[in-house]
Order: sequence, then C-alpha cells, then structure tokens
Amino acid sequence: MKHISFIMDGNGRWAEQRNLPRLSGHEMGAKALVKALTDLHNLNVECASFYAFSTDNDKRNSQEVSNILGVIAYFLDNDIKALAKELDLQVRIIGDLKRLPEKLVDIICQLNSKCINNKGMKVLLAIGYGGDIEICNAFDILLKKRMLFKDTTPLTPNELFSALYTANVPNPDIVIRYGGYSRLSNFMPLQTAYSELFFLDALWPDYDIEKVKEIINKFYTIKRNFGGTDA
Repeated sequence: MKHISFIMDGNGRWAEQRNLPRLSGHEMGAKALVKALTDLHNLNVECASFYAFSTDNDKRNSQEVSNILGVIAYFLDNDIKALAKELDLQVRIIGDLKRLPEKLVDIICQLNSKCINNKGMKVLLAIGYGGDIEICNAFDILLKKRMLFKDTTPLTPNELFSALYTANVPNPDIVIRYGGYSRLSNFMPLQTAYSELFFLDALWPDYDIEKVKEIINKFYTIKRNFGGTDA
C-alpha cells in the first residue's frame, strides 16, 4: 500500500454521546491517531495522511478551536515526537502554517527538524489545511516562478502537482472517512481524483485496525484503469 488517507471526523460527537466534554473526544481522537500510526507502520504502509484540522474548522467557536489546537500541540510535542523517533517516521505537516498559533508552529518546526533524516513511513498531518487554499498557493508559487523566468508555455499537470503541499508523495490509493458523512470536505481535491473512497459510520475515536485491514483487502480486489479500458 503506497498511500492511505484518513479523514478523522466525529471526535466531538463521540464525546457528546458519552456525556463528556467535546475536548475529551478530541483527546481520544489524538490517541486513536497514535495507535493508527503504529498499526500502519506494522502493515508496511509507505505513506499515511490524516486530516486533523481544516481551514473551515476555524468557523467553530473560539473555545473549541483553541481546545483542538491545544490537543494537537500536546500530542505533536509528546506522543508524535516520541513515536517518530521510535518508528523512524518521516513526519510532514501540510497546511497554511500562517493560520496556526505561534506555539504550535514552533512545535511543528521542532518536529520537522527531528524527523529530517528519518527513513520510515511517510506521515502527512493536515493541520490548517484546505484543498482550495493549497491550489491557490500552488498557482501563486508557479506564477511567481514563471514571471521570474518569463515562461509563457502552457502549465502542465506535473508542474501543478510539484507545487502542492504533497509534492514527491504518491496520491492516496484509499481515503477512509469516519463520522458518517459521504464527502471529502475540501481534503486533497486534486490528489484524490482516482482514490478509492470508503465512508464509515464509526466515529474516529472508535478507529479499529481490523476494519482498515478489511478495506485494504477490498482495495486489492478492485480493478483500477485510471480512465483507460480493460486490457
């Protein structure tokens, strides 16, 4: 498996169903992420990506946004940093860091420096991520580059993908969304064009590796022609 992606939805609802504060759900969601990383490493997955906090999540009330980002900061600084060292994980944060609190950005920078020479599974954590913002950012990079070199040739798909946050990472083979909704919610709109999509009613804190294995096994039974015809 080259690349499997997870949309980690339903943390707040998981807590509400148990009469717990929503913060507890976000904490359990972070623990599920740590477990998933270990499981996927053991399955020899090459790359795993996780949608942790979107640009649209900023629309939630300020206290919940603060709680979510606080949980993310704590787990990056403690659990993820330690796990990256133990499993040799190549951790990359993708998203618009300018939208994030300074303390969280500092933790991200520290984590990046500690993982720079790691050789294990690639891990993409989408924080402050929006697919529309990513595409706008890519066009901005390419426009400035083309103006500098006075390049007027038609833009190619390869050029566009090279300017995305996910440059040098294979597109997702599988996207698994938790939380009961059948949508991608602005997650990697270009990269997922040919991904196999699986939508689960389970909430993310109830992540179960056996269900993921079942999905992976199903993926390998699907004939993928990428727009072509059967041989």
